Amino acid sequence: MLTQSTPLASFPLVGRSEELASLAARLDAAESGRGGTLFLVGEGGVGKTRLVKTLSDRAEHRGWCVAIGRAYPVETGVPYAPFSDALLPILRGLDAAAISLLTRGGSAELQALFPALGERALGAMPRGDPAEVKARLLWTFTQFLSRLAARKPLLLVLENLQWADASSLELLHFAARQVKSDRILLLCTYNEAERDHNPALRTTEQSLVALACATVQRLAPLSREAIDELVRRVFGVEGTITREFTALLYGWTRGNPFFVEETLKALVESGRLHEREGTWLGWELEGFDLPRSVRDVVVARIDRLSPPARTIANLAAVIGTRASFDALHSVSALPRVDLIAALDELRQQRVLVESADSEGVVYDFAHPLLQQTVYGELGLARARLLHATVAEALEGFYGTSGLAHADELAFHFARADASSLAPKAARYLTAAGRTALSKNAAREAVNYLAAALEQIDRLGLAATTDVDVDELVDELARARQRLGEYDAAIALWMRARASAERAGRRDRVALVERRLGIAHFWSGRYAEALAHYDAGIDAAREDGDDAIFARLRLAKGLFLQELGRLADATAELESVLRIAERLGDASLLARAHRGLMTLYIFTGPVDVARGHGERALELAEATGNTQVLWSVHLGMAHLRGLTGNAPELERHLAEAERLADELRSPLLRVWTGELAIQVAEGKGDWDAAVALGERTIALARTFGQTTMLPRMLVWSSMLYLGRGEYERAKQYIDEAWTMSGAGDAPTDRPLDVHSIIPAHTALAAYYRFMGEHEKAIDVAEAGLAIADRTGYVVWAVHRLLPVMGESALLMNDLALAQRVGARLRRDATRLEHRLGLAWADACDALVAMIGGEHERAVGMLRAAVDELESVPYVGDAARLRRQLARVLMQMGERDEAMRELRKAHDVFARLGAVRQLDATREHMRELGARLPARAAAATAGAEGLTGREVEIIRLVAARKSNKEIAKALGISPRTVSTHLSNIFAKVDVSSRGELADFARRTDLPSV
Repeated sequence: MLTQSTPLASFPLVGRSEELASLAARLDAAESGRGGTLFLVGEGGVGKTRLVKTLSDRAEHRGWCVAIGRAYPVETGVPYAPFSDALLPILRGLDAAAISLLTRGGSAELQALFPALGERALGAMPRGDPAEVKARLLWTFTQFLSRLAARKPLLLVLENLQWADASSLELLHFAARQVKSDRILLLCTYNEAERDHNPALRTTEQSLVALACATVQRLAPLSREAIDELVRRVFGVEGTITREFTALLYGWTRGNPFFVEETLKALVESGRLHEREGTWLGWELEGFDLPRSVRDVVVARIDRLSPPARTIANLAAVIGTRASFDALHSVSALPRVDLIAALDELRQQRVLVESADSEGVVYDFAHPLLQQTVYGELGLARARLLHATVAEALEGFYGTSGLAHADELAFHFARADASSLAPKAARYLTAAGRTALSKNAAREAVNYLAAALEQIDRLGLAATTDVDVDELVDELARARQRLGEYDAAIALWMRARASAERAGRRDRVALVERRLGIAHFWSGRYAEALAHYDAGIDAAREDGDDAIFARLRLAKGLFLQELGRLADATAELESVLRIAERLGDASLLARAHRGLMTLYIFTGPVDVARGHGERALELAEATGNTQVLWSVHLGMAHLRGLTGNAPELERHLAEAERLADELRSPLLRVWTGELAIQVAEGKGDWDAAVALGERTIALARTFGQTTMLPRMLVWSSMLYLGRGEYERAKQYIDEAWTMSGAGDAPTDRPLDVHSIIPAHTALAAYYRFMGEHEKAIDVAEAGLAIADRTGYVVWAVHRLLPVMGESALLMNDLALAQRVGARLRRDATRLEHRLGLAWADACDALVAMIGGEHERAVGMLRAAVDELESVPYVGDAARLRRQLARVLMQMGERDEAMRELRKAHDVFARLGAVRQLDATREHMRELGARLPARAAAATAGAEGLTGREVEIIRLVAARKSNKEIAKALGISPRTVSTHLSNIFAKVDVSSRGELADFARRTDLPSV
């Protein structure tokens, strides 16, 4: 059960800043004597009541009198019920004299409106001509409202008027015409799907609008961006973590706030979304279950349909997608006049929405959850029968164009679950799967193709169906491999290889062996992968197809590069480059240049890597190969990161993320996630980095990414080390150590160098943080030996040597520290590695500090801090500031030392680096300084804003979207989103509207 301690006990109001501003303007107008009436309308659950409540709270805060009444479906025969509901609490607070004064002696007329007060309070019911009595009643009531509002402004809210009685609506019409010069705002709400069932409401609204006495404001569902904001704020997660989840949630709910909130509650209650040590996990969902609360609401609405309308709703729910009038006519077999009548009812009830497209008149469910609910109410047997009926009717309706509707027909034939329809089911399922695969919809492809193969195998249809079973197996294997389902893919590839061998197809054997090699590599079975690559090369050589031969050697070269066999990898990739040039195969050339770029990124020289990357990018763009283009952008992002070009890094990373989304590949998102985590860590967005790390680890586990998972564990463990969460960090390090094979003795068994060396780095860093410096150096030297043996210099420069140097300095081993510093400078210079060069400077500075060269150490440390911050690597820069403060303290520069410590303190507080923060506060205490609050001092107000953040705030205040801001500043929308998350925290706001208010009332610094 949800409790008040859970984040779902209440939901923030999001995505309604414009609507609130409009309503607030109506309050301002009414307060100045320009009263009016507003109808706030929208679908059920869209948030009308929530918005009205927010406005009511604001009005009460401003000293308004607020009265809220509601109409109820079971009280439609009770006259004036909404007005009585709203005003009785106010009247009960007044004595008879006050009521007489407010009504100018006409209190008896109110008896008809408020009989609950009784004759003692209001006097006897008026008698006489009914028309005259009603006229007096209407005038008395409006005068009462006017005089009540003269005391203080009145907000009279009447909700759910679709259920209001005719007398109440008559009174509303009369009052709305009289309040235009009073301090009164009449705010009325109703469900637009129900309006036409209350003719009096429709007439009242139309009349008041025509008389310019009222306006109508429609409340639309929330945008996807608003739902993204809602999820971020409720669960305290970074938008990049939940981007795909919120896209799925938006598609499921279409932005209806009630559906959104109930779905989130159901996910938490079921444990599908769960919290672990302050981090919410479980965002990798493929679909949702219908919450019972939503189902009950929808069923109550559907149950009001007539039998013919319910029949058409059932058929439309089975069809599931957009249905044309002609298709519904064909499927239902109803006379056209009866079908039109049923459709009219469904439109009036807002169950179906009518529109026109190339197929003529078409119908969609007004909301996906309506379709889900209607379908769920059918029951299994009835649903199967209807699917069979719909399948055959639609096949006949589409005729020769049936394959163009393969996914639709496959859906129905498969769900009909009839053996007589199985051949058709297999045919359409296969066609739909191929279409999905061509659109990079791997999950949909697997669902279709697996169902087709299951039909063929189970019913022995291979000889009777027109489906090419070999092609079907091949396509299903590729789809499963894209999803990381390697064991299933390998089983299918083995079946495909056996079939190719029986047919004597050596070319096909070669291609299948290549696929087997890739599948075994990504599942961490390196020896088997190498055997399959070699077998494939042999088969391709026998077949004599140079293109296939080159593709096998390319795959093997990339594999050898991962294992650290650089000489062999270089020979393979250079050979592929020559074959591709001879064949004039631009796609193969792009892949070869991509492979060589990756190789030289890790070994240098940088200009060679850059040259291959630029050529690969050019070729990939020319050939339109999205997969290769993704990998080149990711490689270029790594390269730009090594050389410290942050804007270019973010540009290439954003493009890689966009392409991963376009390809709809969770595996590619794991790869981009690895770099995104390190970028967020470097910039100081540690909350985002931790959340992204946990999400990416979960993805890697889900998709069996044994080659990627160790590195993801390493980067996350480094964050936890920085935050002082040593136990969790060690748990991740131990897992990465074991999984990568880092602890294995030297062996001939192939091992993944790209996982082994980072595992050494993480373990060395752990020992450094724990003060076990000799162990840290031993582990670092073992990792360094692997880097030297394989030639992967970048892994030595990237954290391994800095960890080793820092431990040497903490042990006062100056000779080792100097050797590490020299090695670091030499390798970082060759690789143009800015972070490595900054750490080389820091190492030299600390050696100078220990040697007593304080002046020299201060200058070098300042330069190193500036460089680390500009890379950026703000956490490391803050740790170095503490060392700078130590030197300044030794020199007697107390004020300067305190300035550096305060800067470090603010960074550590913002990062959540508890141990570093404690150490910094201890240094401050030693100086006898007054300790600042543990929260970062720089986060209060505009003083802590960076220049870029100020620019973004000004653009938000100018009503620019994230895309517009990104374009104006030359950064990615994702970077804008990250900046906004940081800005919200710094200036203590929770929405763009509040940020715009902050900008208007704050003297922002110039940039």
